[in-house]
Amino acid sequence: MNRLKFIIVSIFLINNFIFSDTLEEQNKDKQEISFEQNIKRLLDKDYSTFLINKKVLKDYYQINQYKPYWIDEKAKIKDIALNLLEKIKNDPVLQAHISKIFKFDEVINSLNSLDKSNENYIDSMLRIEFMMTELYDKYAFYLLNGSINWKAFQEKLTELEKDDEINAQWDRYEIKRNPKELLKLAIENNDLSLAFKELDFTYPNAQKLINAISDLETIIQNGDYIKLPEFKTLRIGDQSEIVKILRERLAQSKDLNKTCENVINTENIVTNSIEEQATEQIEEKESVPCEEIFDEDLKNAVISFQKTHGLFADGIVGLQTQKFLNKSAKEKIEQIRLNLERMRWLPRNFGDKYILINIPEYRLRMIENNDIKLNMAVVVGERKHPTPIFSDKMSYIVLNPNWNIPESITKKEILPKLLKDPNYLASKGIDIYQGWHKDSEKVETTEVLDTLILQDIDSVPNFRFTQGPSDENPLGRMKFMFPNKHAVYLHDTPAKSLFNNARRAYSHGCIRLSKPEELLSTILDEDKTINSERVNQILSEETEKEKAIGLSKKIPVHIIYLTSFVDENGKLQFREDIYNYDKIQEKLMF
Repeated sequence: MNRLKFIIVSIFLINNFIFSDTLEEQNKDKQEISFEQNIKRLLDKDYSTFLINKKVLKDYYQINQYKPYWIDEKAKIKDIALNLLEKIKNDPVLQAHISKIFKFDEVINSLNSLDKSNENYIDSMLRIEFMMTELYDKYAFYLLNGSINWKAFQEKLTELEKDDEINAQWDRYEIKRNPKELLKLAIENNDLSLAFKELDFTYPNAQKLINAISDLETIIQNGDYIKLPEFKTLRIGDQSEIVKILRERLAQSKDLNKTCENVINTENIVTNSIEEQATEQIEEKESVPCEEIFDEDLKNAVISFQKTHGLFADGIVGLQTQKFLNKSAKEKIEQIRLNLERMRWLPRNFGDKYILINIPEYRLRMIENNDIKLNMAVVVGERKHPTPIFSDKMSYIVLNPNWNIPESITKKEILPKLLKDPNYLASKGIDIYQGWHKDSEKVETTEVLDTLILQDIDSVPNFRFTQGPSDENPLGRMKFMFPNKHAVYLHDTPAKSLFNNARRAYSHGCIRLSKPEELLSTILDEDKTINSERVNQILSEETEKEKAIGLSKKIPVHIIYLTSFVDENGKLQFREDIYNYDKIQEKLMF
């Protein structure tokens, strides 16, 4: 009998055997026992909590006038208590950790040890009442905060900055909910979902990601994913026994839905076997099973797999594709669970219209009323300069932006080039200013050169290097501003070729857009306070200077980090852990 059935049977026995008699029948000489008095007495003195602070437990009963939540007036355990146990037991993220976190064995032992002949059975019953409240509070805290140790994670990010000079930032958004008030509401309406829907995450397609866990558990029950032996590459036209294994593996993940025809003419197939010599292939080619030939259908299946894993979709099985193919179902489940935990750190309300950028996916979507209005590739921060994870609101757009070059880039890239070529700044349209204030005076290049000659680069005063609007300006023709403590924004870029790459972590932290004009156009279409003709005029005239345009309604921007998710087409997706956050956080769970 599995654990959940055991719990159900236990409670059934308690309700129908131990407490089959009414309290009046069991206490003929006594008045009906006051639950309120006994709850007060136990909380003031005897009861030792097993999951939460005693003061917190007292607060639960104070708000409920010391009435029980989980026991009815006949001293029977309510069905809603069983619902709580079922909810926790069946939580797909928690399943591997329930005994450790919630001490389920103690609850079950307490249920099974109840004895109506014991003179202290009312106290024992109330202890179970308290246990159930503690379970609820522990679960409510989990739903709100997740199981990743936030403080320890922040300490790891601090270590990254100290040891590796990686300034990694991740903001968490705490949800203001009162689990005690929510429990009272749920009990009054006999519906725990009233509490849980206020506490749990609301990320789009989260439930579909949860459902994927059971699909992967089925794969495990059937022997897990087939592992491929080591090889260099496989591509269309190749002949090998490994191709047959590859077919079986891709069929497991439903990327390959076709079976090949067993009679095959290999006369015109160019073979490049990784196991046999060419001469042997020629001798055997008439008897090669079709399962061992890498054909067009198999190539398409490989492309399908590559697309759902964020790989370059060329249909060639190289080292990266092999790595993802050989991930076990258990590893994928753990990755899904980790990403579900991350969702608890996100704002619960994204807004009716918002911009969502998933860093490991290198993709931006603009979503309005659950419909995707825009979907484009982006370039994000490289590992040494990770894009921060946070949310804020876009309030204005800058056309023909100046680029105030960050000090780190100035010292590492600009000044060394200036030393080699005194005309470098002029050729790039870069001006120098005395400081960072907007009214700072201009400085001549010769003054900076003299300083560089006399001092090392790190000792150079804090000049501001600014590149004006031009075709070489790395911000392109526009940037989209959502003022934040991280100084991150979205912008155009002249380096369009980078968007052809599957891996697009190249920036110093800001996010480059592949289709900035489409984002601008979508905003202009809906914000009627902006003069579209004037905007187009500013962008078309090279002599136009930087111009800021305010938005009448701010647009929420959410920058997230999910390496596993379900996309808008219902496809389960996995991505490379580009900043090693999976690796760090999986050690800090539970």
